Amino acid sequence: MAERSGTENRIFKNAIRLTCAALIVILLIISFAVYGAPGGQMTTVLLFFLFYMQLPGMLVASWAGLGKGNLSTYLAAGTFAGWTINIAAFFISIFTGSNIALYAAGPILSAAYILTVLLRAKQRDSKLSKKQLRDVSPAFCIFAVLVLLYCLVNTQYRYLAPELCDTILVNPDKAYHMGIIDSLSHGYPVQSMWVQGKTMKYHIFTEILLSIPVRLFGIRADVMSMSFAPLFTAYCFTVSFYSFFREMAGKPERAGIYCLIFFPSMMFNIRRWTSSYAFKLILTNDNYAGYGLAAMLVLIVAFDKWYRRFVDGDRGSIKLLIFCMMLTILVTGIKGPIGAVFVAGLWGTMILGIIMRKVSPKTLLPLLLITASFVFIYMTVLGAQGQVNSPGGATLKFGGMTNIAFWKDSLIDLLNAHGMPQIVILAAVLAAFMVFFFTIYFVPFCIGYIREFVLVIAGKKEFVPSKVLVYAECMVGFAAMMFLSFSGHSQVYFGLVTLILAPVITYWFIEDMENSGKASKAAKAVLIATAGIMLITVIFTASLQASYFNRRIKDAVSYADPEKGGSKYLSISNGEYEAMRWIDTNTPKDALLASDRYYSVALKKYDVDNRWDNRFFLYEVYANRPSYISGSGFDLAAEDIPLRIDMIEKNKRLYDVNDTGRGDLARELGIDYVIVSKRFTDVPDLSNEDFEKCFTNEDIDIYSVKNP
Repeated sequence: MAERSGTENRIFKNAIRLTCAALIVILLIISFAVYGAPGGQMTTVLLFFLFYMQLPGMLVASWAGLGKGNLSTYLAAGTFAGWTINIAAFFISIFTGSNIALYAAGPILSAAYILTVLLRAKQRDSKLSKKQLRDVSPAFCIFAVLVLLYCLVNTQYRYLAPELCDTILVNPDKAYHMGIIDSLSHGYPVQSMWVQGKTMKYHIFTEILLSIPVRLFGIRADVMSMSFAPLFTAYCFTVSFYSFFREMAGKPERAGIYCLIFFPSMMFNIRRWTSSYAFKLILTNDNYAGYGLAAMLVLIVAFDKWYRRFVDGDRGSIKLLIFCMMLTILVTGIKGPIGAVFVAGLWGTMILGIIMRKVSPKTLLPLLLITASFVFIYMTVLGAQGQVNSPGGATLKFGGMTNIAFWKDSLIDLLNAHGMPQIVILAAVLAAFMVFFFTIYFVPFCIGYIREFVLVIAGKKEFVPSKVLVYAECMVGFAAMMFLSFSGHSQVYFGLVTLILAPVITYWFIEDMENSGKASKAAKAVLIATAGIMLITVIFTASLQASYFNRRIKDAVSYADPEKGGSKYLSISNGEYEAMRWIDTNTPKDALLASDRYYSVALKKYDVDNRWDNRFFLYEVYANRPSYISGSGFDLAAEDIPLRIDMIEKNKRLYDVNDTGRGDLARELGIDYVIVSKRFTDVPDLSNEDFEKCFTNEDIDIYSVKNP
């Protein structure tokens, strides 16, 4: 009977795995057959991923000692090690002026890896991967399908190839990154697309990676960003997340279930009821934070393995230390705030361990090396002149992040109406913020965090540096999000570290309660209550996720209609696309453009104080040409607002048909071409002795500025 039950269970699990595999194939077919992902270019990119990233990275991961054990860890470590190799090859190519390193590094290392595998084929270790493939959790398979679907409906399933439709819907963040990808494909440093003469230093390691196939094989930037990146995001996040639970959870056989529970959690459900802000930044991955978080999870696992070997006096720990330094460089170059939180949490962990005499002071030297890796990238790649993160004023601002909560004003009005003291209102706002931030993990995370802190400090629980590091990262990330004042998404990235680590702390607490519940009725009662609260909450958040999917899938079906016209502020027409390609083909690479198209508003409504409302001139971004001003000066510090105003006023004069000096002004500013967006503005013909019309269609006029 037991044997029959085991057979039926195995058949059921295999059915789930096969169904999920079929669904993944169907989702990919839709991307190609319906939404126009180019098969030839995508095949090239996938081969690039395999032979320039995954296999070379697995060679490095194996060298570092991460090739045995969990297959998911081996794959995740290999992906990010391969990424780092490509970053190094990119800079080598820039310094040497040759693409030889970029062309050769991947194939040579891939060949070395394949040779290594063939030589070890008869060893027992080779059977481990096959066994793990057979034992992949069905829950993980479901999780992988859902993550892939989320990534696609928010990216590829919204973007029809230009040749398939009249109006191309474009996410402005994606368009911005496409411009950086195109620029990096021509060399580094990348010139600012907004302000002439400014060099952009930015979180560009993702853009560097995606620019390499553009540079070597002529792949279009939109293919990298809109077609390949969603697949890459789904792969990186699912494998890294699963690996993290396999390595860090007390019951690794539950890793698939732990991953699956995360998906309906809708964490950071703070901007609106119907969507998760965290999932937008992690899975939609507009600003590539998802890659940084996935790499950080692998880094924590690598640190755990390094420390264990270091304590044991294993010489192999030196290789793992180098691997940790590599990943610190990568995480920082992908998203600086995530790297900063990791390093700060690492220092807090080690200093606490030394104070408690649980960690040897000898760890300070490796810690300094990891910190030096962070500082090197932060100062050289992210340290832009004239670019600041703080929007001006105080650097510290308690609770400023709560301003994005859609319910905040209503809650404050309600409490004020009942005469509540200000301290009570503040406490209520913060409590509500945490509930919406952690959602299903709120209760077990808070209880588990405080409990663990007390037990470790009191010496009643073992000081495990990797676990303490997770707690430290959560504390640093949340404190930075709540106390610092940063612009853009930077402040959110701090909190995303806390958010992505909250599930494992929750499950550590639940596992402890399970173990204690065998001997304690109180612990069992706490476990039942915690599980009950999580179940009730996840039913609610899962319904929100289902509603979100229902809406997004309907949108995706709608976008697949070639006749559909998108919002003129969020789309590029075929006429604009034609003009963009004309610019790319017929103008010098260093040509400076002037434009009257801004994301979301016309030139006359331009708000100099809001850099986020007016940051993209979409076809300039695609065509990789600098623009005199197509945003509110992203690369300019807050104190340079007078310069922004001056640039805007001068830009307006270029489009004034009554300004007879506009030609002299254009030459003074170094502007080579003036572009009129006829979909947005009603500008008369600007042709005169200074402006010569060199391109026109129903949507665009382009004028070249004549020499005097």
